Parts: sequence; structure tokens; C-alpha cells
Amino acid sequence: MSASERYSQDELGRSLHEFIDFLDKHHPGEVLRVEREVDPVFEVTAALWRLENERRFPLVVFENVKGSKIPCVTNVHASFPRLALALGLPIDATPRDFILEYMSREDHAIEPRLVDAASAPCKQVVMTGDDVDVTALPTLKYHELDSGQVDPGFEAFQGRYFTLGYEIMKDPDTGVRNAGIYRLQVKGRNKLGIQISETAHGHYIMQKNLRQGRPTPMAVAIGLHPTVELGFLSFTGIDVDEFAIAGAMLGEPLEMVKCETIDVEVPAQAEIVLECEIHPTEREPEAPFGEYPGTYGPERLNPVVYVKAITMRRDAYYQSSFVGHRDNLLLSGVTRNSQIYKSCRLASGAVTSVYVPPSGRSRYICYVQMDKVIEGDPKNAAMAAFAADPFLKYVVVVDADVDITNDSEVWHAIATRVRFDHDAFVVSYSRGSPLDPASYDPAGGSHLVTKVGIDATRKANYQPEISTPGVDSVDLDAVFGDLWQQVRQD
Repeated sequence: MSASERYSQDELGRSLHEFIDFLDKHHPGEVLRVEREVDPVFEVTAALWRLENERRFPLVVFENVKGSKIPCVTNVHASFPRLALALGLPIDATPRDFILEYMSREDHAIEPRLVDAASAPCKQVVMTGDDVDVTALPTLKYHELDSGQVDPGFEAFQGRYFTLGYEIMKDPDTGVRNAGIYRLQVKGRNKLGIQISETAHGHYIMQKNLRQGRPTPMAVAIGLHPTVELGFLSFTGIDVDEFAIAGAMLGEPLEMVKCETIDVEVPAQAEIVLECEIHPTEREPEAPFGEYPGTYGPERLNPVVYVKAITMRRDAYYQSSFVGHRDNLLLSGVTRNSQIYKSCRLASGAVTSVYVPPSGRSRYICYVQMDKVIEGDPKNAAMAAFAADPFLKYVVVVDADVDITNDSEVWHAIATRVRFDHDAFVVSYSRGSPLDPASYDPAGGSHLVTKVGIDATRKANYQPEISTPGVDSVDLDAVFGDLWQQVRQD
């Protein structure tokens, strides 16, 4: 296949199983299968970290995780080319290609379709009552200090977490469904702890139920096609059904099926589903846990979740995400770009692209590219980016000649085109992420941070930059001959 090959949804599939099959067929180098037994406590994540240090980001299937009969799939989102493939784009698509495709689909929601349980793969195995046992799943311990209170007899599972379950709830007033990713700590056979950020839509839904003294029904869908995940993580309002946005990404209705024990619908193609209730009053210590900023979230008294049923495919994959690393960071980062781009374009039609880089944890830094026409536009664009995404702390606006996917080029612009006293602005006591280790009170979970906008575009009296004519037209094979072929192979 050509690197510029586009793919249809039929080729990409509609489940995690089918997406892995697609990669095996068209891009086999993207998948790494590990058949030997691995320890879920640190060994899996140590191997992933070592791969990352080697700048290698394959999707990894751990076929034999100690203590479980279910394979663990991870690193699905660690490669931008794979996320581009999930939308049917060529594997060599640029971030700008991705943003424009994502925005185009995002604006054309397609309502989901309810299907019978008999045709839903996630219903092939149904476990309720005493058969429910979350410890049979290959949950991992990710970081050295991950911990949290567990029930007596389950000390071996201390610090084991679900990190890529899509928690699905319904607004009790409107009936609108919401999907979000909230960490779940294993506490016992059918018991979990949950951390839901105060800014998350799921928190508002839970609070509505708490005020009425009732539990919050919640399903956890594990193992989804990455196209569906990209839809779930769209920046939408609380009144938008994110399953319709998932349909927009698929280009067809997302198939849904009713849960067995709670009034919630889940993706029929999910690998595993946990049917749960968040207890209205019960709280227990949860965490510390290594979070996306690369620091530990502190122990808190968090809600307790009880699992009422587990349904799954007969040949289910369990999917994990290594929090604080590329698999976790890129998925959230690419979906933020769309809303930021729209807002920046409203502020200035000169904006041509935006990029939230992994170097800023895919949340805290944004680069904005523009064809500047008038002075002042870069600062307006920066303010628009801050308004679009409250987690952003640094926005750098650069000229069109700067590759915003290259940190080195952006820093070159900062180093040579910025006079800080004129070209930057600082906003203190702004709303940010409660997990930000640079907030005003990180131990207390403060969401207040300082934000900086930087105009790194050329100014009117800027000196000409060095250049050499004809660089792009040089044929290196013709100039260096066999020596160049040897260099390329090395």
C-alpha cells in the first residue's frame, strides 16, 4: 500500500479487534505481539517506557498477562500516524490534515442506532451476581507509588487501575448520554474507586444524583475502535450526545445496546463492559496515582463504585493506556486541536493551523501558526486559544514558515523574534487543570494557574534571515551517488 492510501470504514473495521486485523493486513509493522508471560505489576509498563525511550511506538498485544486469561492491548494511540489511519487518512497525513478532517466530521453528527443483544458482540458472555470479578481482568500497576485502599484479601491488587474505560452516564434530567475517561482503582472483587475531576461533565451528572440521595448508574466500555474514541473525546457541550459525534467520525450510526442491570446504553462492539453504580455516600481513600502531567495525583476520599455485571466478547481484548505517556497523551491532544482552531479562526482569519504538542503533555502548550496581516492579531489568537481550552497555560503564535509540529523551530522563533516586554502577556489566577503540578496549590488540587501568551511572529523591523536558493530542488542521489544510498540505509 502507498503511504498516501486512504481507507474506507469497511476496511478499518468498527471494533478494536477489526482495527488490529486491519493493521496486521496493511501495516504489520505497527503491531507487536508478546507471547511470553508478563507481570502486570510494572513489567508491562517498564517495557512500554523502554520502547518509548527508543522512539518506538507500536501497538502492543500482551497475549499472556500473569493472573488473567485475557490479552492486554496497549499503546494503540501512541503513534499519530495510527490516529490518522483511524479516520481513514493516509499514514503520512499531517496534523493539519487530521484537524481539518476531524472538524469536517465533527460538524455532521449521526444519531446512534439501538441493536438487539443477540447481535451485540459485547453480550457474548454475561456475568452477574457472584460471577462478577474484576480481578480476573489484566489490570496493571503503572508507576512505583501507585496505591490506594483495598479490601482485606486484595492486597495483591493494590495500585492496580483501569485507565482506558469510557465511563458512560445519563443526565437524569435530560437523558443525554455522556462518555468520559476517569481512572478506576481496583479495590475488591466487585468494588472500585473513582476519581472524577470537578470540571468533567460526569461530575455534574453524579452531583445531580447525589442531591437526590441516589446512586449514579454508570457503564464502563473497554476496548473500542479508535475512531469511536476520537468521537467520544470531542470538545462538546454537556447537552451534546457524544455517541452522535462518534457516529460522525464513523460516517454511520454507532451501534448501541442496552445494559443488563442499569438503564444505560453502550457500544455494541465494545470488548468488555462493566455495569456499575456509584454509591451516593460511600467514600474511601483512592490514589496516589501517576497522572498525565508526569506527577502523582494525591490521595483523596473518593466515591466507591460497585460492579453489578460484566459482559464481554468470547475472545475479548482488555485495553489499557499508559497514563503520562504517548498512548495517553496523544489521544487527548489531537481532539483538542479542533475546538482551539475554530476559536482562533474566529479571532483572526489569518490563523492557518494549531498544534498541541506532546512536549506540553498534550494539554498545557499550544502553537498557533498564522499569516500575519496586522499587528495585534497574534495576541488575539492566543487569547482565543486560552478561551477554547482552559487547560492551556502557554500559547505561542508563529509565522507560516515555522513548522509547529517541530518544537525546535518554535523555540527558534521564540529565541529570535520575541521581545518579552512587548510581545508576551501574563494572566494570573486563571482556571486550569486541577492535576497541574504548577498550580497555586497542587497538593490541595487547586485549578488556579498562570497563563502566558507569546507573539513569536516577525516584527516590522525584523532583519532578513539567511537562506540558500535551490535547497528543495537538490537531488542528493545525483550529488552524492552510492555514498548517499549507504547513508540512507544506515
